[in-house]
Amino acid sequence: MTVAAVAERAGVSRATAYRYIISNDAVTVWATRPVSTEPGAPEISAMTEPEALGDRAAQLVREQGIWAFDHERELRALLALSLAPDAEERGVSRRGKMRRSQWIEDGLLKYLPVSITEEHRTRLAAALTPLFGSDAVVWTQDAAELDQQQSLDLMAWIARTLVEATIRDP
Repeated sequence: MTVAAVAERAGVSRATAYRYIISNDAVTVWATRPVSTEPGAPEISAMTEPEALGDRAAQLVREQGIWAFDHERELRALLALSLAPDAEERGVSRRGKMRRSQWIEDGLLKYLPVSITEEHRTRLAAALTPLFGSDAVVWTQDAAELDQQQSLDLMAWIARTLVEATIRDP
């Protein structure tokens, strides 16, 4: 995937293509654009009482995990580009572009009992973060060598366990 190839396929000059797509890496980003943004907030049930938050966390992680596995190839390509030392300068950094923290905050943390301190909320949010997106796909399949269903089950179990443990004994 190169800017020159895109220009040729689109029937425009290279100069025109470079006006819109600044690098070969950007071609990958644009080629995966429909899926490069994380999915919207999932439809999760209205379980908001503390004793149901573990199930709510499991559901949230499972639904986002299904989306991530459906878009695994694109997510892996974007992950590889974003890990380069100059990713930020090239416009392919993941920093500030993912909504995991929003899903965790809006879907879970705001329903925790008021007795859970800010420190423990921050710790829980950090612990849940790798259960979303390309990170979850990579470690469950590549490192843990699980298939997709096993991965989803494990991620849901981890999310439920972390939330329940935080509520029970922060």
